[in-house]
Amino acid sequence: MSLIAIDLDGTLLNGQNEISKENIKAIQSAQENGFEVVISTGRAYFDVRTICEKAGISPYVIGTNGATIHAKNGECISSITITRDCAESILQWLDERNYYYEVFTDQAIYALKKEREQFYKEIQSLKSADSEMTELAAEAERQFDQFGFVLVESCQDILDQAEEFNNILACSFDKMKLEEAWNEFKTFDGLMVVSSADHNIEITNKRATKGMALEKLAFMLNDTLEQAMAIGDSNNDLSMFEKVGCSVAMGNAKDEIKAVCTMTTLTNVENGVAYAINRYMESFAAVK
Repeated sequence: MSLIAIDLDGTLLNGQNEISKENIKAIQSAQENGFEVVISTGRAYFDVRTICEKAGISPYVIGTNGATIHAKNGECISSITITRDCAESILQWLDERNYYYEVFTDQAIYALKKEREQFYKEIQSLKSADSEMTELAAEAERQFDQFGFVLVESCQDILDQAEEFNNILACSFDKMKLEEAWNEFKTFDGLMVVSSADHNIEITNKRATKGMALEKLAFMLNDTLEQAMAIGDSNNDLSMFEKVGCSVAMGNAKDEIKAVCTMTTLTNVENGVAYAINRYMESFAAVK
């Protein structure tokens, strides 16, 4: 047995935010041939579960950038959270500077209604401008398609309703503003800051990364990552790439992501995941 870890956005999901028939077929084939497939994403588990049920697949799920691990039957087998005091400090800092942010818990994705509406207006403005930001704006808009949003009026509402905090995502199309947040939170002891797209940063507990979660899952399954494969396209996939024997960058990934991987596959709209899985299984068959 070996593991195949797959990112979602920009990787397994196509331009319609769906898993293509070709990718579904490749995943099912891998599972039938004894490979354990793992979806590893910044999305919350309940959102991933909805996507997987629609596609008819049942994988392990590493959610919220490694903060959670769920078994194929839906059981949560690991959860690493941000302390309440730390979460409160982060939200207050973002609030004071008017960032749009989303707070991921095991039950919901919380967002402020007013700030969400403002961020949506920014997205529509950039999309209609027909500029180099159009594609990024469309990518940001796909965030709103996630399942499980709860809109509230204030930061305090989130703190009052949520008991545990897995991940905090902050968004801005202003690169300097985003960099300011990155520099602020990377100094916090116990926090990890990564990015899954050019318009966001994602904040988790330092012990919650995709790579650490994949390593933990492999240990639970009495497996190793020496021959495992990880497929992704973004900065938040780097920790996975460091742990596996075969790291695969999507064709739509940036050059700096491709540079650290052992191979590059096709893009997410060209069924790049299916191509990578099929080549990977062929290499196993050749060795046998």
